[in-house]
Amino acid sequence: MTSINTLNSSIDTSKQLIVESIYGNAWQMTSYLIQLLHKMESYTESLNEQHPDEDFYTANIAISSALELINSAYTVPTDDDRFEGVKDLYLSTVDDFIQNQSDDAIADLAYLGALSNFVAEMRTYAWSQVISEVGPSEEKFEALKLAKRDEKAVEIATTTAADAIFAD
Repeated sequence: MTSINTLNSSIDTSKQLIVESIYGNAWQMTSYLIQLLHKMESYTESLNEQHPDEDFYTANIAISSALELINSAYTVPTDDDRFEGVKDLYLSTVDDFIQNQSDDAIADLAYLGALSNFVAEMRTYAWSQVISEVGPSEEKFEALKLAKRDEKAVEIATTTAADAIFAD
């Protein structure tokens, strides 16, 4: 079982890498968030199939709903040069944690949930900063509104998933 210290340390290290790598780039932050949610969705789907007596179905529906909401508002290509940096960040954070530091799916979901919430919050903050530093525009306010909506959707999804997974 992955220790809480390992989990927290990995989350903190990954957050720092995320900030250094993609902070301020809306496209990359959105792409990374979508990848995190896809990974969570695949975990909850697999766990639901393996443990039908548990409530992983509710967790899966919560994550899938947030992912669908975000995907409906953005077109994020995965086959151009911009994606390479996000892919490298994903490999050095998520894949590294799952393959080298974690030994259970629940810890992986906790890690992915923490990073998803962090990236969603970071997107909202970044748009707020752009508006206050560069000045307002209708387009920037719309981007901030969507970022806030996405942040709330991710928060609700990860909380619902956690509640379903850890319910007794």
